[in-house]
Amino acid sequence: MKLPCYLVRDLLPLYKDEVCEPETAADVKEHLDGCPDCRHLWETMQDTAPLEGEVAQAREQEQTAALRRVKHLQQRNRLLTVVVAAILTLGAVYLGLRLVHDYANNTYLDYDANAILKVEYKEHAEESTYLPGGEGLYITLDPTQYNTLQWTTFLDTEKGKVVVFTLGNSLWNQWMKTQWYGLAEGLPYTSELCTDRTYTSQTMDALVAAYYLPYSEFKTWVEQEKQELPEDAVLVWQRDAQ
Repeated sequence: MKLPCYLVRDLLPLYKDEVCEPETAADVKEHLDGCPDCRHLWETMQDTAPLEGEVAQAREQEQTAALRRVKHLQQRNRLLTVVVAAILTLGAVYLGLRLVHDYANNTYLDYDANAILKVEYKEHAEESTYLPGGEGLYITLDPTQYNTLQWTTFLDTEKGKVVVFTLGNSLWNQWMKTQWYGLAEGLPYTSELCTDRTYTSQTMDALVAAYYLPYSEFKTWVEQEKQELPEDAVLVWQRDAQ
């Protein structure tokens, strides 16, 4: 059966994809063998076939690149999430440790009275690396029982002027087991109430006794603004009768 050119041209895409009936394909082939114009169109369609393959390959490559970009973006987002989470965690840990440190560093414990080894009055004691010179009281403490606070109050009593002092050891220093830094050199820790440390010579000359009061009791006593000597104050030094 001889097919007309217009029908063959309509059938060429089906013929190219090999979806025509065998009889129709045979008729199209017969027509192409005898029709130069239709054969030229068929050859042109054959030449464009690789281009379609290249387009399909380009699309596939573009899809692959798009998938890679999506995967890379997901990986970057996951990494960013991990970094942000780590920063937030470290920030929370730092803030927590800072709060604990501030609390412990400002929480004072009662200093053990037994750690007060000696209290003596010296007139113009010689200066040293750890001990400035000056007339007054020198309180020798156990160097392993580190103290971080010295709080004093002077009172006028019937016996004369007395000083009530307290020593505090912070909770932080207890946790860290802080010791007097001169301990390695075999030096005792000495806290002084002397003329070179704010007090006047008249005040120190008039001093007749010194009392120690634990920090918790001292704080309460000061807050109550009492002017009498605390009942629990421990006498640690008394001037010799002249």
